[in-house]
Amino acid sequence: MKLKIGIIDDEQHAIETLIYDLMEIAGDQLDILFTSNDPFDGARAVRISKPDVLFLDVVMPGLSGLELYGLIEDLDISVIFVTAYSENISMISRTNAAGCLLKPVMHDELEQIMHTLI
Repeated sequence: MKLKIGIIDDEQHAIETLIYDLMEIAGDQLDILFTSNDPFDGARAVRISKPDVLFLDVVMPGLSGLELYGLIEDLDISVIFVTAYSENISMISRTNAAGCLLKPVMHDELEQIMHTLI
């Protein structure tokens, strides 16, 4: 059974890079259900598709990743926050997130998280 993945990030290149790395690490064990550049559309996609793992950017216009997390934390989803700002880590640590990655995402850190989830 493949691990179902969702990605929400307002930067398209960050989504594309993450997909490339995920496919390189465990492509045969993953299914990318959706990606979204818009946190509101992304929140709807999460509720509809219910991924196993959600990669969620923290800083996005209109709705932060932490605010979006509050809207979906009732679902059984492993959330991996992705942020370019190390100061966000203290806020993330107060959640039940499965992990946090700093941008630019280091391949070995992503690989470690994915092996834990798989």
